[in-house]
Amino acid sequence: MKILFKIKLLIIAALSLFIYGHAPWGQHEVYRQMHMLLMCSKTDTGAFEFTKTLTALLDDYLPEANARVARARDGERLTNLLITNQIPLAVVSTSFLDDLQEKNLKSFNELLKNSNTIYTFKSMSLISNHTFPEEYISSITEALLEASEENHDFVKFYKREDLIINYNDAVFKNFEF
Repeated sequence: MKILFKIKLLIIAALSLFIYGHAPWGQHEVYRQMHMLLMCSKTDTGAFEFTKTLTALLDDYLPEANARVARARDGERLTNLLITNQIPLAVVSTSFLDDLQEKNLKSFNELLKNSNTIYTFKSMSLISNHTFPEEYISSITEALLEASEENHDFVKFYKREDLIINYNDAVFKNFEF
């Protein structure tokens, strides 16, 4: 009877160690290291489709980035992910930023304080948090400029006069202002 109990206990301990050893905890960190995630908000009209098209283009012109789309449930969540360095890049529309400023001033101010604009499109902006490396910013802007020169008009750079979030300093090296 004691031997049977010890065998059952040993089997349970072995199974729990096996299951714990193959748990997916921490895999999101590995995924984020392997892929350049572009965040957009579910509440930002048109941002998801634009971001999907942008990631497909980046996969052609910057394949080592392994660009992928990630979606936040709202502006507050997008801001929290950016300022805590969980997601370094986001695509947002000008109207989304205006709405965020009107409806959630705290999140808007945090986003304004902790992010920079990397690239501005006709109605969208690619923004990053302050910790995003300048060499990555240069690689992204160079890839987008190359794509726009090869007749991908939707990624044409538009210098925004009504820019809400200031350009990153590295952007000035790639563009003539």
